[in-house]
Amino acid sequence: NEDLKKVIDTDIHKILSAVPGVFFRTEDGYGLRPNISIRGTSLDRSGKITIMEDGVLVAPAPYTSASAYYFPTTGRIHAVELLKGPSAITQGPSTIGGALNLISTPIPTEGRGKFVQELGDNGMTRSHAVLGGQTGSFGGMIEFHEHATDGFDSIANVGGDTGFQKSDMLVKLRYTSGDHEVTFKFLDLDESSEQTYVGLSQASFNKNPRMRYGLTQYDVMDNDGEQESITYKGSFGNVDVVLTSFSNDYHRDWFKVDKANNSKTGGVSNSINGVIEAANAGNAIAQGILDGTQATEVKLKHNNRFYGNEGIQFQVSTDIENHSITFGYRDLEDYESRDQGYECFEQRGDGTNSALYVCGTGFTGSNNRLRETEATSYFLQDTISMDKLTLTLGYRSEEYDKVENRWDDGVSGSRTMPNSKYINKTSTGDYSTFGIGATYDMNENLKLVAGFHQGMSPVFNGDAEEADNIELGFRYNKGTTALEVMYFSSDYANLVAECKNSNGGDCDPGDTFDGGEVDVSGLEVDASMVVEGDGVSFPIALTFTTTDATFENSFDSDYFGVVAAGDDLPYIPDTQFSVVAGFISDSGMSGNARFVNVGSSCSIAACGTYNEIESHSYLDLSLRKSVNDSTNVYVILENAFDAEDLISRAPSEGARSQKPRTIKLGVSLDF
Repeated sequence: NEDLKKVIDTDIHKILSAVPGVFFRTEDGYGLRPNISIRGTSLDRSGKITIMEDGVLVAPAPYTSASAYYFPTTGRIHAVELLKGPSAITQGPSTIGGALNLISTPIPTEGRGKFVQELGDNGMTRSHAVLGGQTGSFGGMIEFHEHATDGFDSIANVGGDTGFQKSDMLVKLRYTSGDHEVTFKFLDLDESSEQTYVGLSQASFNKNPRMRYGLTQYDVMDNDGEQESITYKGSFGNVDVVLTSFSNDYHRDWFKVDKANNSKTGGVSNSINGVIEAANAGNAIAQGILDGTQATEVKLKHNNRFYGNEGIQFQVSTDIENHSITFGYRDLEDYESRDQGYECFEQRGDGTNSALYVCGTGFTGSNNRLRETEATSYFLQDTISMDKLTLTLGYRSEEYDKVENRWDDGVSGSRTMPNSKYINKTSTGDYSTFGIGATYDMNENLKLVAGFHQGMSPVFNGDAEEADNIELGFRYNKGTTALEVMYFSSDYANLVAECKNSNGGDCDPGDTFDGGEVDVSGLEVDASMVVEGDGVSFPIALTFTTTDATFENSFDSDYFGVVAAGDDLPYIPDTQFSVVAGFISDSGMSGNARFVNVGSSCSIAACGTYNEIESHSYLDLSLRKSVNDSTNVYVILENAFDAEDLISRAPSEGARSQKPRTIKLGVSLDF
């Protein structure tokens, strides 16, 4: 939490830039829908890592649809934990790369509150308020977080905002009696984002990287949800118990351009990625469709989905002589329901668009389906202390049953005419994984580290993704100087990908594809030190990661395209580097400079000219002043050099730029 308060980030990508071995791809510039990879896992919508809030799975359907496009609001998060290597065995279901645990604001031990107000460029406002305390056996708090902006992109021809409005309300209530406590947590969330999936052709990007096409005028994501949990914590002598019952309901409708050029004018594909691909190849009609000078019908889909999960989990831990033993169990049911229709408008070719009109139900196939999963898992971990050597042994079991139903009647919400191919289409999984970690204290400053673990990531249809993973390195700490160097490797028996609109592949969303054997290896460096001066200290931190992630076999796939052995995995950069340098003075003034460089990558394995993502970087600056014991004022300058680098292609040929130079002013009040 002390680190998070230094810069007051609201973008999880920027927070995780300080962790080696973690990669990310920005979509919207604000971190609303992160794409996170740990040690080379597929980063598309963070679907291959385990994400939790307060130790509870946070994806609305973590087994059925882990990449459901929900992520906790970073601006209200109190602290961040990231686990890599064998420690991920305790945190499934996805255990290949690691796990991310976001810790929410704790209930204050005494009556107190906090209020933060920010104002910034592009009409940005952020308000964060917390009030709570504890009296006798009872404690509670209420937290509000409101964040909004008009957005930094402009929309060609028609204008309009490209930002978002996002609000969270969190309530916690707690009863404590001796060594026992019960905590109730309730979260209500709501968001409306004027966001699009449509990137730019290279010609458009070169002309104005922060412009959106007029055909994205109606693109918007609306989502809302509720989360509840009740957690019991108790101690019975030498045995500690944590029991949680939880539920999560979430709805999102991303209404966005699905097809342009429905008549396939000029032989151009009607998929939006196909239009961008043709424009990149020099097709004037395709570029005219994007620019709004070519009349055509544009088709938008309501990616309207309902998600939910509920379950219980418990953990029991105890110490027996030199053994520290933990057993955990979770039983969970989740689902994803799709009810996805279409609307259209006419792009007139003179820079204007017609009003929306219904253009066919579309309620068929994958647009009209229900997927459900029942899953149970347990783990056993034993940490054995033997003088200078510590061994940690872990075992995890995952079992799940999945069923899918699709209907073909084309009527919204109807479940009467089945698609026989997909009625009660079932799949099962039963996986056991093992891990071992070891640390050896060479001396009081130097610790050697080694680990091996089997990892898996569940897939709705087909076999789960599996990989053997190792890590080897050391940690050095002396005074205010720290250095960690770690080699890691993941040997995938079968890389598995799910078709999504974001990847631009020639496939149906939801279908899965096998990428065969893949080898990922790399080196992580994490270093920090504090230089003491006269009345001022200068903390410096550096992280560096180099990664080689390649396919081991050649094949042709509707998802991956044409792949040759030795091709790089999409979106995994070859290097990533960050350095944070700051100062803290006795006068209450402090500041930080953060420089991040992300190496080159490609959006597909068979990397063409318009799939390349070159190395890019940004510099953020912050300055903070303590007015008194309870009041701080601060200023943050993001992307100080106003770099306009191409940072992503999504779908696979659509270019996107980073967030422009942005200034934020804020005040923080504790009371």
